[in-house]
Amino acid sequence: MILSSFSYKESGWELVELAPLSSVNLLVGKNATGKSRSLRAIHNITTFLQMKDYLMDSRSFEANLTFISQEAGDWKLEYSFKINEGVVEKEVLTVGDETLITRSKTGVKYKDETINPPSDKLVAQIRRDKDQFPEIEMLMLWAEGVIFVNCSEINSHTLLDTGKVQNVYSFSHLVDSLSATDHKMVLNHAQTLGFNISSIKTVEAVKGVRLVQIKEKSVANEMIDAQLSNGMLRTLYLLCFASVMKHNKKLSMLLIDDLGEGLDYRRSVALGKIIFDDCKQNGVQLIVCSNDAFLMDIVDIDHWQVLSRKNSRVTTINSQTHPGLFREFRMTGLSNFDLFSSDFIDSYLKREGK
Repeated sequence: MILSSFSYKESGWELVELAPLSSVNLLVGKNATGKSRSLRAIHNITTFLQMKDYLMDSRSFEANLTFISQEAGDWKLEYSFKINEGVVEKEVLTVGDETLITRSKTGVKYKDETINPPSDKLVAQIRRDKDQFPEIEMLMLWAEGVIFVNCSEINSHTLLDTGKVQNVYSFSHLVDSLSATDHKMVLNHAQTLGFNISSIKTVEAVKGVRLVQIKEKSVANEMIDAQLSNGMLRTLYLLCFASVMKHNKKLSMLLIDDLGEGLDYRRSVALGKIIFDDCKQNGVQLIVCSNDAFLMDIVDIDHWQVLSRKNSRVTTINSQTHPGLFREFRMTGLSNFDLFSSDFIDSYLKREGK
């Protein structure tokens, strides 16, 4: 199943509805419109569902998630909950026409059974049994399979730190996880991207600390990851990640912030194509956040989610919510980036009175 709609609200900020989401999505918008925050909201909800992020008495937020199946046409799973000052005030899980979880201030039911969960725990968090509660298990397995990669935070010290560091895999872990075939593919992709690398491997610097070592064909000495440029390091990290990702059967969604950051046209375009194609081929839903002009021009605008913010509310424009706008823009012959950089959207909305 894939996430088709996501809404989130907390004190001082609201994502009205990010929808409809497809198998691959590109979030674009001017600075400070909420692109990165939207990605983090999805990621934060998944860590909360897994109880990696615990409630504090002062925390208040709510979320609405809708899932669809690309195989089963009309199938839909909707899940929503509201937390107020550390207490679960609302929780509803509906699959198709059947409501499975109903929770309000007056009580909690699973189907027709009255239950009494802790006030600070969701029913979905405490009722995990693939035989008795298969729909809850589907939701939780999805949450466990969501990974967030922040390209601006990719560096030689990207470590696993129980969710506090956004990139959950260290560079050395990814390189060590490459099969012989994956290793060869990473090198081929790197050379296609203009990095003339003949080998990539890990070495133990001191006990328990592994570094990545790279050898360029035209350079006599090897380099370690800390010596690489940010662009080269980010590219190699993502190439290794994409290769390892193919073997992760539990991966459900990949969130990438600032894809293409610090790369030139050729490398940004080629890397973007690799990531988008790999996710499509492996059935992993992809949501990318970027204002990279090169990347925008290769991603079909049908996959765009254009975010805008008014005060604390973030809303979305896409080809499904505003088909006339996107149809008219295609007829202009302009590049994809012009949809973002020009005043086309504002002019259209003003003309249509929307």
